Parts: sequence; structure tokens; C-alpha cells
Amino acid sequence: MDAIVILIGKRMESAVKVQQILTDNGDIIRTRLGINHELSKDENAAGFIFLELCGDEKRVENLCDVLNAIGDVKAECLKMEIPGNGCGCSC
Repeated sequence: MDAIVILIGKRMESAVKVQQILTDNGDIIRTRLGINHELSKDENAAGFIFLELCGDEKRVENLCDVLNAIGDVKAECLKMEIPGNGCGCSC
């Protein structure tokens, strides 16, 4: 399973940029879970997004790189598998 965890520092500033990138890559996003640490209009409010991905490994890495190019956004790519099970992805 490929996953990306994203921490958005200044959510109000960066959310629109992150949203556009995720929309552009929607065909490889299987599951998306967003959690706002602070449900406020505070411009410094942070947010967290978890993505489960299914797609080409290069696209996953590129998505992570593009997200990390946004100021105040940190994205980490994760790859987890149970030996012999594969990812179970049907994309």
C-alpha cells in the first residue's frame, strides 16, 4: 500500500494549492482523510491529510515532491506491505 501523510502548517494559505494538486492527481487517490487540528479561521491553523494511493510508483513520488514544494507543507511517502499479500489495489 502506498500512502502519503500531509501536514499543512498554515492551512488557510496552503489549502487551495494542496487541493488543486490533489484534484489533478485524483485518479491515483483511493482514500482521502482530512483532519483539521483547529476548526477556525485563524490563518495559522494547521491541517492533516492522509492519502491511500494506487498507481505508478513514480507518480506517487512526484505527488509527494510537488506537495513538498509548497511552503509550509510537509508530505511523507509511505510504502507498507504484508509479505505475499500485495497491495490489493484494483486501479
